[in-house]
Amino acid sequence: MHRVLAVDDNSRNLAIVEKTLDGAFQLVTASSGEQALEIAPCFRPDLILLDIMMPGIDGYETCRRLRALPAVAAAKIIMVSARATTSDRLEGYAAGANDYVTKPFDSDELLAKLHVYLRLKSIEEIDQLKSDLLGLLSHETATPLTTILGPASILLEDPSLSPDHREFVKMIHHGGVRLQALVEKVAYLSQLKAGFIPREAQTLDAEVLANQVLKNSRRKTLREDVAVEVVMNATVRLEGDPQQLGVALGAVLDNALRLSPAGGVVRLELVETGPWSGFSVSDRGPGIGPEFIDFVFNEFVVEHLKHHSTGHGLSLATARVIVEQHGGSLTVESAPGHGATFRMLLPTNNARAIAA
Repeated sequence: MHRVLAVDDNSRNLAIVEKTLDGAFQLVTASSGEQALEIAPCFRPDLILLDIMMPGIDGYETCRRLRALPAVAAAKIIMVSARATTSDRLEGYAAGANDYVTKPFDSDELLAKLHVYLRLKSIEEIDQLKSDLLGLLSHETATPLTTILGPASILLEDPSLSPDHREFVKMIHHGGVRLQALVEKVAYLSQLKAGFIPREAQTLDAEVLANQVLKNSRRKTLREDVAVEVVMNATVRLEGDPQQLGVALGAVLDNALRLSPAGGVVRLELVETGPWSGFSVSDRGPGIGPEFIDFVFNEFVVEHLKHHSTGHGLSLATARVIVEQHGGSLTVESAPGHGATFRMLLPTNNARAIAA
């Protein structure tokens, strides 16, 4: 049961709140800001209903002090007051409140707000738990993987190994490399989403970026049996972090190369749509079913892997995060048996010069 702390110096108002909640929440009340600050660290409320006009410290100051308490920092705070001017609301938001309800309040509206903010808090807690878990996994597996891959590499160079033993060592080394790649992708995506990786914006030549990424993708995928048709009809300057945009375009191109049949063709094309410019990557792979196309860019979505991706879906998820953080978009169009076309578009501010 969710925990709610109601703070008001008027006992009648507290009784109205108690009747409104009607036992659906674990409710504790406080008659002053000081009392709320004493109760909150032990009660650890999920949501706080906070009056503004109270003797002693008012609701604004109480809110600021509550936000400074580690045990309460994640709680949702809704100001409940008869003061309804815009300046009153803005002061409440500045103090750390999430929302503002004017007295006398409508019971149904208050309950609706409680459910919305408690659901939001639960989602935020799950996301934070996932991020913490992925970060811990990345950190704690780095050293063990090093102790596995190092000796395995040395053993592979030992000429005295029997063929069977060499095959076993290859399996260990290959598994370690795959796990290390997964951990690195998880760590990179987690840091991107958390905003820990800064962007170093530069002016980039789109054709130069495309050729560099293509060279790296060829080396990574070892798909020399797939032709790549590069179409660059204009000189376009993009603004962005070259390393990050290279990762994004590389993820899309790697995906196309890996899923193309032998003798297939991947088309890498520069595209321009109004103030947007970027790349289109088309392949002739198995395509994506309509039931999975909305999940292609979701991390750890297993269902779509058999249709148009390999691994855990992290590369395409990372690509979309990067592109969106650059103010652009990454989309896909596909149908089973007809390949797929990915479009990576970025704002260009019309910085274009038509090639002669």
